[in-house]
Amino acid sequence: MKTNLLEVTKHDFQDFEIIVINDGSLDKTAEIVNSYGFSVRCIQTTNGGVSRARNLGINNALGEYIAFLDSDDLWEPTKLEKQVVLLDENPNIGLCFTALERVDQNLKLIGKTEAHNYPDFCEALLLYSCVVTGSCSSVMLRTRIAKQTEGFDTSFTNYEDWEYWLQLSLITEFASIPEYLVKYRTITGSASFNEPAVIERNVKGVLNKFFDAPQLPEKYEKLRNKSYSNNWLILSGQYLHAKKYADSLRCLWDALRLYPQNITRPLGLPIRWTKRLLTSNV
Repeated sequence: MKTNLLEVTKHDFQDFEIIVINDGSLDKTAEIVNSYGFSVRCIQTTNGGVSRARNLGINNALGEYIAFLDSDDLWEPTKLEKQVVLLDENPNIGLCFTALERVDQNLKLIGKTEAHNYPDFCEALLLYSCVVTGSCSSVMLRTRIAKQTEGFDTSFTNYEDWEYWLQLSLITEFASIPEYLVKYRTITGSASFNEPAVIERNVKGVLNKFFDAPQLPEKYEKLRNKSYSNNWLILSGQYLHAKKYADSLRCLWDALRLYPQNITRPLGLPIRWTKRLLTSNV
């Protein structure tokens, strides 16, 4: 936490407030935050999860824009300035995000994730899952837009960011910045959150919530089967990677049943599935 605050205070853009949500932490977070004086606000709360913490930050934000920073991640010094310029110059855009570098616990580069633009971000989110890179740490959005939504859904244990971007994509335009302005730290955490069964439950919940919403625009309603199918193909691969072959085939079958035109996408999946099965029996 202290490292994050020090890095933010070194940014080229300095006209901002810092709100730290101490989500039930028993360490010295509050003490460290208070040492910065009035330039940083600390909101203490009992542990309620990342979604509730982000919602508290949104509800207490006073500035024109909101930028999220998870405690494990880092921003490049020019990130805020470049995002503010983009939003200032494009009043039609309500959310922007950047490309990122994936790093380990020691900030060693693991890989890079590009940030792409799409003609219709809502469609892209439905068909390709979370196309907004970097979870939340790469995002900046207009406060007034954020406060028009119901916030992050606390019922999801993962993919809550994807669900939130879907909410926002219905009411505003998105844009990406191709520069690598975020270091996204990959840290091994609770394996339960990455279990395919947990992912499947949350993905299904996100899609059900979106498509069951009243007055959904017809152009997105028409994407229902293809969206479920695309995401079930991804789940099939995740179950395959976890060596849960029956579930992998179940998801593959459901994907092709919902949208048979996707038959061309998983042509290599049976070969990979067979290889894994043979390897596991050696």
